[in-house]
Amino acid sequence: MKKKLYTSVFALFMSCSSSRSDISTDSVNVDTGHQVEIVNGIILIDLPNGVSFNWDNDCSRIVDDSLYRSLVTTFSTKQHSTIKLILDTTITPARVCTFDKNLLVGDLAFLLIDKIKGLPYSLVLNVQFDVFQADCYYPVGLFSYINKYRSEEYTKVELYLM
Repeated sequence: MKKKLYTSVFALFMSCSSSRSDISTDSVNVDTGHQVEIVNGIILIDLPNGVSFNWDNDCSRIVDDSLYRSLVTTFSTKQHSTIKLILDTTITPARVCTFDKNLLVGDLAFLLIDKIKGLPYSLVLNVQFDVFQADCYYPVGLFSYINKYRSEEYTKVELYLM
């Protein structure tokens, strides 16, 4: 049983590999009131303060490409302003498997910080998320928690990283 589950999870992550170098996309507005161009499930997310990365709507993940890697190298200079973005409730065109709505700027800022810094949810948020859907990278309830306790989450992430 475990072997079958591990094989399924491995296949999922291999089919949605985030190291893609063949991505080409035009500039896309974050505001969903404008036309959003999606190329092969990839959307350019252009957050305030010069924070831009590609999001794969098919795999619900930040794409590990040159744009993301340049963010990683400059993150120390943008860390504080990126943490503040957690409070931003502007709707984006990004979607995630376990959440039936478009993600907000603050949701994506949290996911970006998590991807770069590796936030241990139970330590940072004081919440243990144990349930995952078979086809999703994020725990069930994470985005509901973020939206319900956005200002507290911002404070906890800031305290953890600063």
